[in-house]
Amino acid sequence: MIDIHSHILYGIDDGSQSLDMSLEMLRMSAASEVTDIFATPHVNRRGVVPEWSVIVDKTAELQQQAQDVGIPIRIHTGAEVELNYDTLEFIKEGSRDYCLAGSRYILCECTAQSQPDQAEALLYELMLREFVPILAHPERYDRIMTRPSRVLEWMHNGVLAQCNTGSFKGSFGKDTQLRAENLLRHHMVIFLGSDAHRTEARNTDMREGLQAIEAMGDTDAEDTCTWNAERILEDRVLYPELPEHWDKPKKGIFSRIFGA
Repeated sequence: MIDIHSHILYGIDDGSQSLDMSLEMLRMSAASEVTDIFATPHVNRRGVVPEWSVIVDKTAELQQQAQDVGIPIRIHTGAEVELNYDTLEFIKEGSRDYCLAGSRYILCECTAQSQPDQAEALLYELMLREFVPILAHPERYDRIMTRPSRVLEWMHNGVLAQCNTGSFKGSFGKDTQLRAENLLRHHMVIFLGSDAHRTEARNTDMREGLQAIEAMGDTDAEDTCTWNAERILEDRVLYPELPEHWDKPKKGIFSRIFGA
């Protein structure tokens, strides 16, 4: 398994608080049979943009520390970049700063306040600059997911999507869980990530989330998302098979009778 979204670097954002915590998070990740993990600290959250060289150095340092204590996991550079118009000031065409593992793939985060029109314009501009945007945990965006068909349109135009494994086990509430399940049913979950911040609660142990996905009857999702993540590491173009249309979930018999 490859975890493309985590906050395992300490002292850089609201993720890990110490080296010991980072190493424990990596141990939990390895116990989940994760072979590779991307360190994706917040960038541009509240206007704070860590230097890319700092992220690179901290990732290399953590990799060495993990190797020294025998944790069998590969750590790759990255960032979770908040999308707003300031983003375009430091994400420059031809640069691979803040991208995943030196590739053209860039993990992008919206907020609860993000307007779909603005998000679409920014994603389109990133693609014009020859990046491949990956929308982080779209299941958590209330405004954007009022029209999931629009997210599907974005994906037909080249945007990709990553869901949190915790969403499938209800870690972010029932509404988020249902959205994640519907994205999965529509084959729109291209990558999976823990989005881990700590050793407690939102941690790097992905097993329960993966079990929840398998319980839905999708036994191929883990392998498919791993294969897709390998394309990031190879910086190869990815063309996922997507449905033509978003089909609304069918209501149960009681909902149809009582109009719920």
